[in-house]
Amino acid sequence: MTVECKRVVVVGAGIAGLVTAKVLRDDGFDVTVVEKESAIGGVWAPSRTYPGLRTNNSRETYAFSDHPYEHGADVFPTAEQVRAYLASYVARFELDPLIRLSTEVIEVARHGQAFAVAVVGPQGREHLSCDFVVVCAGTYSEPEIPRIAGIDRFAGTVVHSSEATGPALFTGKRVVVVGAGKSALDCAAWAAEHAQRCTLVFRTPHWMAPRWFPGRVPADQVLLGRVTELFLPYHRRDRVERFLHGRGRVLTRIFWRTVELLLRVLLRMPPVLVPDQRLPHGLENAGFTSEFYDLVRHGRIDLRRDTIAEFGDDAAVRLTGGDRLEADIVLFATGWRQTLPFLTAELLATVLQDSQFRLYRHILPPTEPRLGFVGYASSTACQLTSEVSAHWLSQVFGGGLTLPGADAMSIEIDRVQSWLAEEFPGRAQGFYVGPHLIHHIDELLTDMGVSTRRTRNVVTEYFGTFTPARYTDLTEQRQSLQTSEQPGSSGSDTGRAG
Repeated sequence: MTVECKRVVVVGAGIAGLVTAKVLRDDGFDVTVVEKESAIGGVWAPSRTYPGLRTNNSRETYAFSDHPYEHGADVFPTAEQVRAYLASYVARFELDPLIRLSTEVIEVARHGQAFAVAVVGPQGREHLSCDFVVVCAGTYSEPEIPRIAGIDRFAGTVVHSSEATGPALFTGKRVVVVGAGKSALDCAAWAAEHAQRCTLVFRTPHWMAPRWFPGRVPADQVLLGRVTELFLPYHRRDRVERFLHGRGRVLTRIFWRTVELLLRVLLRMPPVLVPDQRLPHGLENAGFTSEFYDLVRHGRIDLRRDTIAEFGDDAAVRLTGGDRLEADIVLFATGWRQTLPFLTAELLATVLQDSQFRLYRHILPPTEPRLGFVGYASSTACQLTSEVSAHWLSQVFGGGLTLPGADAMSIEIDRVQSWLAEEFPGRAQGFYVGPHLIHHIDELLTDMGVSTRRTRNVVTEYFGTFTPARYTDLTEQRQSLQTSEQPGSSGSDTGRAG
């Protein structure tokens, strides 16, 4: 794609920000990435990772399409290995000159047809003028710790999971971890290795999968793919999916009951940790872990299906059921609040309405086609949805993708939001596509006029291992289509969003 050199400011240098910067730069845009932390990585930065953190996905699926992990990395990379991977990505593709670290965005304001971005960094306060802004600040913005009676007078220490960055915090302590998601189970497992005692307090258990299936096969390479997504109720369905979720729904029930049984057996789930919800519901909180269940079986982690009613004046908490737990550390793995404090009220109103993100294809506000969001289609392979989203957005910015009108986009957003509210009630802000990864990517590819078929035949497409490498040639495919659609070419008009 050839564009008149336009300036883009990308907010955030995590996974979404880095791949967005590369795609836009390669398409001819003048890119500046602004990152408030002193290091790249976003949620993988040292200041935000807890001990023992590993990727949910194996290294084959948790990678950019054109940059595989080194063979020395663990199959499920550690946080340190992810940081090294991202650093190698920056070095290989020469992104470092684009990135300004320790520089925080204070305000993004509309300035005619362009934007004025106020930042504060080592040089003091500055204003950056640009034609486009891409927000890659992530869906993990501010730690969420519930307000519980007595928390301010608690004699122990209260922390969020993102603040537990070293084993010294737990060593020899009585630790209570609150939550039941992947981060809660990870933190409980790490604490159990170092603490005097560890107790997990949780209200609702969630479905988890082992890292490995029998035969030492990474679980994500089995569960991630087109076949599994056939059994998931997406908001658009082809003929096979309409059958599986209609007259053939018994097959769908058999599929998910089989998956449930497999997960319970492989993880040897104790009854208290078996979720109430039947699959596929509740997948928004699913993750991959094995260590936690091993430690529970060996008596290293106590389980309390309850909630904290109040903190005592001493180092103890009282549960709603009446039990009293002594605790030196209470760690909340209770999620995040998604905020965009740097957007002016005018811009924020176009993005968030009634606390829900209003983004067409989870990327673009209907009335602000120069303000994009990448990383807000959170999925089971966020780096891939971010990469394909960046291609889609670059094509929009470059004028190679004609969008529907604002009203039509709003109608589509309403339809998708209604589906999300039913499918993922735990993700009320509407930025999650979860396991519907390939469905979402197919929509973006169709908009761009690129084939959704990524392998040579239907067998490998549906039953072959699904990896980001399927999308390695996406830039070349887009640019080829754009060239064929130039005046005087014989190409058809395929780059249209529906």
